[in-house]
Amino acid sequence: MVIFMSFRKIVLSAILLLFIQFSFAQVSTSLKVMVRDAVGHQPLDRATIILTVAGTQKNYATTFTDSTGIVVLERVPAATYRLMVGYAGYEPYQELVTIQTTDKGILEKTILLRSGSKTLNAVEVTGKKQLVENKIDRLVYNVDRDVTSQGGMVTDVLRKIPQVTVDASGNVELLGNPSVQFLINGKPSTIFGTSIADALQTIPASQIQSIEVMSSPGSKYDAKGTGGIINIILKKNKTQGFGGSVNVTAGSRLENGSVNLYYKANNLSVSGYFNGSAQLTSQTRTTTDRNATDSFSTNKYYLQQNGVNDFHRNSYQTGLGVEWDATARDNISFSLSYNHFGNSNDGIIQQYDNTRDINGRLLEETSSIRNALSRVNNGSLDLSLDYRHKFKRDKQQLSIILYNSNGNNQTSYSQTQHGINDQNIFSGAGSHNPGTDRLYSWAIDYAQPITANFLLEAGLKSEIETLSSSASALSYNPADGGWTPDDKQSYNSVFKRQVYAGYVSGSMNLFHYLNVLAGFRWEYTTNHATYDKAGQTAIPDYSNAGPSMTIAHTFKNQQTLSLSYAYRLERPDYRDLNPFVNLADPHNITMGNPLLKPEIGNDFKLAYNRNFSGDNNLNIVLLYTHNSPDIKSYTTFHPEYTIGDAIYNNVNLTQRDNIASETRIGTNISGTIVLGRIITIRPNVQLYRRETNNIHASPANMSGFEYRMNLNTSWQITKDLIAEAFGNYKSGIRWQGRQADFLSYTFAVKKQLFNNKGSIGFVAVNPFARYLKQRTIQETANLNATNLLYIPYRSFGVSFMYKFGKIKVVKSKDAENFLTKPPVEN
Repeated sequence: MVIFMSFRKIVLSAILLLFIQFSFAQVSTSLKVMVRDAVGHQPLDRATIILTVAGTQKNYATTFTDSTGIVVLERVPAATYRLMVGYAGYEPYQELVTIQTTDKGILEKTILLRSGSKTLNAVEVTGKKQLVENKIDRLVYNVDRDVTSQGGMVTDVLRKIPQVTVDASGNVELLGNPSVQFLINGKPSTIFGTSIADALQTIPASQIQSIEVMSSPGSKYDAKGTGGIINIILKKNKTQGFGGSVNVTAGSRLENGSVNLYYKANNLSVSGYFNGSAQLTSQTRTTTDRNATDSFSTNKYYLQQNGVNDFHRNSYQTGLGVEWDATARDNISFSLSYNHFGNSNDGIIQQYDNTRDINGRLLEETSSIRNALSRVNNGSLDLSLDYRHKFKRDKQQLSIILYNSNGNNQTSYSQTQHGINDQNIFSGAGSHNPGTDRLYSWAIDYAQPITANFLLEAGLKSEIETLSSSASALSYNPADGGWTPDDKQSYNSVFKRQVYAGYVSGSMNLFHYLNVLAGFRWEYTTNHATYDKAGQTAIPDYSNAGPSMTIAHTFKNQQTLSLSYAYRLERPDYRDLNPFVNLADPHNITMGNPLLKPEIGNDFKLAYNRNFSGDNNLNIVLLYTHNSPDIKSYTTFHPEYTIGDAIYNNVNLTQRDNIASETRIGTNISGTIVLGRIITIRPNVQLYRRETNNIHASPANMSGFEYRMNLNTSWQITKDLIAEAFGNYKSGIRWQGRQADFLSYTFAVKKQLFNNKGSIGFVAVNPFARYLKQRTIQETANLNATNLLYIPYRSFGVSFMYKFGKIKVVKSKDAENFLTKPPVEN
């Protein structure tokens, strides 16, 4: 409680300091530039602003306007300057601006740009974006600007993004919440339904244009994901002619390669890609030491395991995209993609377990060796057809989306046990679990500008998802040394879910002071489940209705303060609902829970952002979230556990379950510091206080303090050579004990080649330690266990990239919704 009170004081003090800064900031001479379209007077986001001292080549500042078309240059010394403004697709503008020593406050300049295609004489306008952009409802990480991530996978990129955390196993959290809805180009995929961590390993960083992070999504977006939405936007080319790129990475632990091709002629563009990756076979070591007590008989159970496992992962991804501008106002696009990933885990585990009574008298003991093999092979075929019509009025448009995703999942395991001193198998089990995940969806969205400052949007959406799963189980018969079908552990199941949704949303500027994005979304979900062992299971239908709102104000000196609220929910996925029982380790059994209810979340956030000159910025987020009911993995101890005709002893059973509620209060602080235009430092710190109320007996109530931090430093050694160091730390989460801490560090260097058409790079991950040690503690009323996992994390890699073809970007002047249409590749 003392920690909670102290942390609350820190949060309240931070809020107070923000408002003190607004109230008592000293007045100084600043130049405020507002850039707008000369015809429609709409603000131009990311216009290039160049300020040089008149009569010299001295460049005082180079920066970009924000989403409102405004940039403020602070504390500009008295002098005469040449102000140059450029924006892709518009004629450049320049004028002389004089600041007197007697000038105080802010000198405002409104610049109206006219359509054209020229560039500034002094500097060519490329329209390059910052690495991290803060918008009113999302954070955008421009992966194509992250030069040292191009040889890795999407998880390597996610580790660098503010508000996002990735652990050693590839599990992702957004502001401390693991319930995240992942999208690819604004659409869901069944590839994420079985294992998000594995699915993310199918996407190389070289395929990604940007990643959008929305911790408080608006009502326009699906309510799924109490933590928010992470949208992975793949590269989309708008260059005329034929071209492409090749990326290859070879390493001691990880390897990947990709090929991208594109062709564009007038109003038709075609693109295709293929990539593959592999995590080479590596050996992990595990140690388990567990003590448990039967609350009824008071007998004590002990288990010790020491194992070695060979792990291998592979994946590939391919896709085709076609886009046709049928008319000046009608666009049709089609995409097809296939994603596949697989892994295998082959291990030998030496184990010892015993049972003693309350007086310590030995009742039973067993020493054995277990051979275990597990396999996962998942694939997903995604098809999408999009139509968009733009009306004559600016921002008025209609879009229709048809989407289909077909997932095929294969999971299997086999395990046998024999004595320490003999090879006679006395126990064994195996199972093959094929399954399918079929998702059909359509959506209609319409946007209608009411006034110049008020845009109204509305839409309807429907999703139909069918999850089918079956298991063919086998049991080993020591009498004849054969395998026999186990009908009681075999099953067939079908789960069908239909979601119908509608929303209305409005974005407006109130009193020329507040930017408001507000809306309301309603969703109705029907559920039908059938199991051949139990017939049809009654799962109630449910509806969810909730508002979302973001209110923001931009102060002087490019400062923005925003307050947001979002109503979110988490529907269980295939991995949660699949009733498959994994007996690869009979002492540690995992299984799905078909009766899981959705998780409901209410998220409140207060955010402050300030952009300084020279790409320096500061971003602070204060958050309060409450989930009820909350979904978590829950472990229970069973002295005996019966599955079919088999009885397993000394068992930990883990499955996802609805606990009572969870509350988190915390902050995320991130920023960018540029030193001398050659060194860039990007720190990120997350601090959380978590309180959990549990409907189960242990633990009934739990609270703890968590923190995550990372630091990324890059050094532009020369124009064509850059080096980077990145460090990441994540504290363990308290839940039925304590999960493992995670520390990683990366060093990278990259050299541009062939006039920036190619590059070669080198990366080293945790080079000073072969293994990453993960220590997990399990604690309940009748269980205490320590698990040690040694992951071979050290790796070295060399990457090569080459681009070919004509590189001439044609930028569209209309604002695009990145969740329905990806941005332009630079």
